[in-house]
Amino acid sequence: MNTVWLNSKTVVPSIANTAINRERLLQVLQEGSSTNLTIVQAPGGYGKTTILSQWISHINQPTSWFSIDALDNDPIRFWKYVIQSVSDSLKSDLANRLFPLFHSPLHSPHELIIDSFLNELSTINQYIHIVLDDYHVIEDPTIHEMMTRFIDYLPSNTRVYLLCRTTLPLPLAKWRVQSNLTEIDFEQLSFTYEEVEALYKKKNHLIVDEDRFYQNLLNSTEGWVAGLQMASLSMVTDELHDSRFDGTHPFVTEYLLKEIFRTLSPEIQDFLLQTSVLTMLEPKICNLLTSRSDSYDVLVELVEKGIFTVRLSSARPVFRYHHLFADVLQIEMRNKYPEEQVSSIYKNAGTLLCEKGDYISAIELVLQQKIFHLADAWIKTYLVDIFTSGQIATFVRWIDTFRKDNYSLPYETIVMYTIALTSIPDLKKAKQIIDELEQRNIINQWMDHPDNQGIVSILTTLKAYVLMAIGDEPEKVVEILVNQLKAGRVSSRWDHIPMHYNQFEPKISRTLMGAKGKFSPLNGAIAFSDFLRQTEFKEQNLMGFSYGVLAEIMYEANLLEDALHEIEGGLQYANRFQDSGLAIPLYILKSRIYMAKKQFTSAQAVLDHAIQSVTEWYWVRSLRAMKAHCYLMQFDLINAEMELFKMDRPDILKIELGQEFWLLVYVRLLLNKKNYHEALTISILVKEKASNDEQISTIIEALILEAICYLKIDSHELAISTLHKALELGSAYEYKRIFLDEAEINSLFKKYISFRQKDTSTHWEAVPLSYIEDLIRTCTKIDDKSMRGILTPREMDVLQLLARGASNREIASQLFLSEGTIRVYLTNIYSKLEVQSRTQAILLAKEWNL
Repeated sequence: MNTVWLNSKTVVPSIANTAINRERLLQVLQEGSSTNLTIVQAPGGYGKTTILSQWISHINQPTSWFSIDALDNDPIRFWKYVIQSVSDSLKSDLANRLFPLFHSPLHSPHELIIDSFLNELSTINQYIHIVLDDYHVIEDPTIHEMMTRFIDYLPSNTRVYLLCRTTLPLPLAKWRVQSNLTEIDFEQLSFTYEEVEALYKKKNHLIVDEDRFYQNLLNSTEGWVAGLQMASLSMVTDELHDSRFDGTHPFVTEYLLKEIFRTLSPEIQDFLLQTSVLTMLEPKICNLLTSRSDSYDVLVELVEKGIFTVRLSSARPVFRYHHLFADVLQIEMRNKYPEEQVSSIYKNAGTLLCEKGDYISAIELVLQQKIFHLADAWIKTYLVDIFTSGQIATFVRWIDTFRKDNYSLPYETIVMYTIALTSIPDLKKAKQIIDELEQRNIINQWMDHPDNQGIVSILTTLKAYVLMAIGDEPEKVVEILVNQLKAGRVSSRWDHIPMHYNQFEPKISRTLMGAKGKFSPLNGAIAFSDFLRQTEFKEQNLMGFSYGVLAEIMYEANLLEDALHEIEGGLQYANRFQDSGLAIPLYILKSRIYMAKKQFTSAQAVLDHAIQSVTEWYWVRSLRAMKAHCYLMQFDLINAEMELFKMDRPDILKIELGQEFWLLVYVRLLLNKKNYHEALTISILVKEKASNDEQISTIIEALILEAICYLKIDSHELAISTLHKALELGSAYEYKRIFLDEAEINSLFKKYISFRQKDTSTHWEAVPLSYIEDLIRTCTKIDDKSMRGILTPREMDVLQLLARGASNREIASQLFLSEGTIRVYLTNIYSKLEVQSRTQAILLAKEWNL
């Protein structure tokens, strides 16, 4: 079952018949069309929703509307509503394309969600308005961070409106300086004399001394729209007269609302009190809750009389009370009814919502009243749906509420709570809960109960995952996994839940499945993979990632053909499970192997095929970066730069969401363009970010490029010390190919050996001399093998003379050949080396030290 989405939250509220045209405010909104953001801020009852509804009706352009309530303090729920609303307003399948980012127990990074949404908006060929009503209800800091990013990078075709009561925790000052913000405050929203007059004339009130009445009313209410409305109601009920509006009457919201409330019949009062716990008022639910059959008529009458009730949709009978009114009604309910009756109202309302399918609202409602047994039962029933809908933050908040009251929850719920903590991520707290569950097992042996075996199996895997993520006890992780594999899978209701092990990383070694690049020794990795492939896990997508991890380890060991074999095995799983998170890193690695073999045409073909297979911007970005890398290896700077910048990113140099891969290719482009200092700066930034994230392969790669930058600016000591750090990490995890793939590595190795020979200090011992010597030998073999395998001896002679700067005539003379024959040789050499010019051939020959 999917989460119930309330369409009433995403429709533009109807405009009351008594609403007047406020041309001056519409003009402010019109003048703000050049800005991406409009904030309408005022206390409750100032007509924020009404003026925006009128504006939307006035402009007649696609508009997304989202009426926010307290339940929306969950980043996933919040943005799913926003995206669904936008998708509906455009009549597009935008939501279908973006929702897969939400449907995983392992959350997509919030930046990925926002950037993907922005990418979709930028492709729309029309103007779109996004209205977020009651944004002040949002307290979740993650939503504010996501909103800030969203507004910072809004495309020019999108305008956002935030309606709120209080100052928002957003960078308003920055947006003001950028002239990207239109603001409407309570002073602007306050009614003028002319608007008060227009309002009362539209209501057809009989007033004797109009000038005096309107001025007194304006003075006492200070233009507050809700106050004007209450005064109008009081006149109708004869509870309030002109004489009482002399400027001395304390216009206290709660007091006046109660005055109006008490003029209603006892039956209507009870109806209002009992239904005040509902966020959305549907006549059918109201009938069942109040034991009436005329709820629709009651709600329509409340709207017509202007008693703080709004009809949300003209097409469907859905209503809500004004927030001020609902707050006062709930206070009155607790004052009037005994606690048992209040609890009964909450329980009945929650049960009705749950039976309707809106279990999120139902659980939230009974938790407000601390009816824990019901909330517990409903969470247990809908636990799988809660996870697959992605509302993890809401789930965590619920469990925290239970735990604060020391309520004992089922073990399955606690284990899922731990998984939720890892996805937030709060790994420290997750580890504490795992320890707590193990301590409870010592006391009551709950893990031995047959009914708990499925959840115990999940907990065991989860423990290995958490230990791996925080970098603790690697031997323990392997031991846990081996024991788990030997024990075999235990069936549970979670078996069908799809797991996405990689959402945007171009290398599997950058994911937790790849231990963030902390490679196991090759023989151990092969043995573990062979063992894994004999278990019942071989039918799961997880097995595909075991192929991918081993392929990357083999590539680093320079076992290219073995790596290709593993890639093909992994691609079978990727195709079977339609998993781009497995397929794209494998295609990138496959192209890298072809590039290592100087088979550039094959490498580009693999990447082009992969680009055709995906639509997500983050995969296309990484694939284009790899194409650029391939062009750089062919010394084609123009096409390399074109490929790199085909993707339009909000902040292309910001290090996030796998952007490190793109940035390090960009560093290589800068090196080729001799922009050494900029290349150095970016290398250092990527290295620092990778160090914070403990991404081993990226740290090594960034260090190598940093060392090359130092070499280019003649800072040789810095170059050698930086390379030493890379070698130290590389030797610890048996990296080889990451060094050999860099064109300048031979020069660095030679200087490194020279420095080691001159300096006898002990710090060099962190890198075994045998390791660096093996790298140098392998590098030499690669160069020799590349030359011998590609070119004939005579072609080698021609290329060697070409590299020395000889002209065709000089080459012909030295080899006793004609110039025409030399041209034929050069054509063959260019073809074999997959270069397009004499310059590229010379550069390649120099790379091979000819």
